[in-house]
Amino acid sequence: MKKERYFLLAGLFLCLGLPGRPAAAAYVTGDDLARTCRGGESVNIFSCLNYIAGVIDYHVMMQSLGTAPTIDFCLPDGLPLEKAAVAVMLYLKKAPQHDSFIAAPTVAMALHEKYPCAPIRPAKKKK
Repeated sequence: MKKERYFLLAGLFLCLGLPGRPAAAAYVTGDDLARTCRGGESVNIFSCLNYIAGVIDYHVMMQSLGTAPTIDFCLPDGLPLEKAAVAVMLYLKKAPQHDSFIAAPTVAMALHEKYPCAPIRPAKKKK
């Protein structure tokens, strides 16, 4: 299943980079992602979910390497991808300033807002 997500995500990127579009437009913007996620066809919904899953997978990989992401989020165990996508869509709807920018950091900001990591509290000193 994960392998299929990566192929779909790669296909989305290839489609966006076809001739006729400037190279700079190959990035998925917030507006591109919102339109894709709102698309009624299953291919649009899968593309939307796979884009968000790719951002989450990259983020989890960075956390596992001990690299502190600039915008950190901690998804609850067992959270369905669809719920994470709903959080992203609600964020995109209320934050149109992200429409023309690359969607990946916007996805991270949306997930940070909905699922922030618990602050690390220093251990109490024993007396």
